[in-house]
Amino acid sequence: MIEVTSILVRSYDLDHLDLFWELNSQMQEAIEEYDFFILRSIDGFAGPYQQVAGPFYNTYQYRDPDVHRLHKWRDYFYKLKLVHRASGRVREYGPESLRAPPDRIALEIQRRECLLWREFAGRSVFLYPKLTFGQRCRHCWDEGSRGNTIGRAVQSNCATCYDTTFVGGFAYPIEIYAQIDPHPKGLQRTDLKEHQYEVTTARTIAYPPIKPGDMIVEAENKRWLVESPVSHTEKKRAVIRQELKLSLYSPDDIKHSVPVNADLQRLHNSKRSMTRPMCLDSRPDDPVEDKIEAPS
Repeated sequence: MIEVTSILVRSYDLDHLDLFWELNSQMQEAIEEYDFFILRSIDGFAGPYQQVAGPFYNTYQYRDPDVHRLHKWRDYFYKLKLVHRASGRVREYGPESLRAPPDRIALEIQRRECLLWREFAGRSVFLYPKLTFGQRCRHCWDEGSRGNTIGRAVQSNCATCYDTTFVGGFAYPIEIYAQIDPHPKGLQRTDLKEHQYEVTTARTIAYPPIKPGDMIVEAENKRWLVESPVSHTEKKRAVIRQELKLSLYSPDDIKHSVPVNADLQRLHNSKRSMTRPMCLDSRPDDPVEDKIEAPS
């Protein structure tokens, strides 16, 4: 199949986003044999993706006019799908979003950060991106018979939107590696009840992008709310690392009803300990690189 070498998302207007892509100049197949489709996901790096354009061919750009960019933290992710008409073969490229592309040094830093969290410092958790766009919840959103609204929910603990006011509440979960710091246990007494709270910090790699309101789920079913601020370490505006502030949901919060359709036993600590056993004696079965010669 033909190969897409790069996809770029750019715009200097709040009313649209422009996509540009390049193909491998050394390809031998005819481009007329392929159909191109544009897939888009809002808020969710992993989906769900919907087809917003296509089929078309011999085109190397697309303008998406159906965007709403007044929300500062809303992200649009795009994939380019290629379909070979004769054989039905399908290949997808992406996802890409409106973010600063990293240079070679930033790419190497991102690679090493990913290796650090995956193999040593992090543990596997699920990230649930909160929806900021979609169908409003008809059970708790305050829309009246004439369509008027005051812009807030009229009840809490809604099982339809999980108190996000958008049906479904969250996009597809993403398994990531993060380092969550130890958290102190706090107690606050009021006239009505005793409130237990736990607040901590965490850090993870650059992707997927995380925003306030997202939810992180650990293997022990600890569910954390990502609070503000979410800070970044950047190189030339390319994100290298994300620093998070987390607060633990109480057991009676409706967020504990969000289904986790995965085997939580898969969530584990780092894959390796990043330690290399070494010995001072020379044995035939020892790898050459692991031997240390004693000084004479």
